[in-house]
Amino acid sequence: MDERRTATNETSRSGHPVSDHPDPADLGSQPASEEPVERFELSTLQAEQLVAGKPYLEFLRRGQLSAGLYVLDAGADDLQQPHTEDEVYHVLEGQAVLEVDGQQRSVKPGSTVFVAAGIAHRFHSVAAQLVVLVIFAPAEGSRSR
Repeated sequence: MDERRTATNETSRSGHPVSDHPDPADLGSQPASEEPVERFELSTLQAEQLVAGKPYLEFLRRGQLSAGLYVLDAGADDLQQPHTEDEVYHVLEGQAVLEVDGQQRSVKPGSTVFVAAGIAHRFHSVAAQLVVLVIFAPAEGSRSR
């Protein structure tokens, strides 16, 4: 992790614990955020998330979307609250059950789930460390401002 990125005690407006938000160039991306293309390496993001000590690491924020890495250890509780933005989860590693508006959906690597804004959802029964790519549209917290 870049020494300029530090863990915080803050949560996003949607309830995700977050670390600070440096320039995306500090996150292992190339080129800087003003460019039309950015590249992120999963191993770098996982290391940053681990050092930050928070389950959620936002690594990209643009006006109309944000992206983060959400990691839950086996047996962990998912404490998130409904979000004010639409959200897509793409499972990269692990196994769990995603409860969406009372319906249970098993998820594993390759599973992709859309959750509309305002719908209650949470992961549970995390059998193996869960690593999830999370995409918000528009950017997380932008509708609640």
